[in-house]
Amino acid sequence: MREYEKGLRRAEIPTTRISGSGRVALPGLGEVRVSGSGYISPEEIGVSGSGRLPGGIRVERMRCSGSVTVGGDVEAEEMVFSGSASVLGGVRAGRLSASGSFKAEGGLAGGSMRFSGSCRIGGDVHLEDSLVAHGSLRVSGDVSVRGLVELEGSFDVDGKVRADTFKAELRRSRSRVGKGIQADRVEVRKGRGVDGFVLFGIPILGRRLREGELHTTDIVGRERVYLENVHCDNVTGGDVVLGEGCEVRGRVRYSGTIEVHPEAKVTNPPERVG
Repeated sequence: MREYEKGLRRAEIPTTRISGSGRVALPGLGEVRVSGSGYISPEEIGVSGSGRLPGGIRVERMRCSGSVTVGGDVEAEEMVFSGSASVLGGVRAGRLSASGSFKAEGGLAGGSMRFSGSCRIGGDVHLEDSLVAHGSLRVSGDVSVRGLVELEGSFDVDGKVRADTFKAELRRSRSRVGKGIQADRVEVRKGRGVDGFVLFGIPILGRRLREGELHTTDIVGRERVYLENVHCDNVTGGDVVLGEGCEVRGRVRYSGTIEVHPEAKVTNPPERVG
């Protein structure tokens, strides 16, 4: 029945091209408005320039460059956005790639998603494969990924992050995970970027970028935890390394090995468990 209903929805989308400025009505959904060029079919929607799409669209592929607004929920097996994209609802995608500015007022669900630039998500993120974000990430809910979460830059997550592997490189500003991090492997490193001309790793013209910090509650890495510039309440893991710039206000528990940098601050002596 669901495949039949899906087929009906796709049959409502006409096949047409837009050049210059134009509008196309999608029965039962609304109107597509494009200034630039566009291609619309039951399988694919493409926009180059600026455009506005109605919510409720379900297609195989969506490719948009320029400035695009989607007026509600959207679903596609493959989505590619470059420039400025705003979704006034939730997103479901097998694969999503966005560069520039991306915003979804609802949550994200699907397979794998990759962001470069600025990304704001107004709900939870649930993915089967991976979440990779380089730049600025803001999530108003939880992040749950069966595979890899890789973050580089600054990030602010109101809820909890769960993943098989969590990797982060902190740059410039303060990052936050409101309700803690839980994974098999947790790795958080301070950024080592340099602004300006560099010779043999030494900044000749310019300056070193300000190091970032991560603030959170509890960190659990069932197999391994490696932390730099992290301020948290408690750390629990197998093999645990607390590097430079770390501060643990509560307890540190480990079942394998423990290493604490001389400049790390630990309120209580680490406890071996298990």
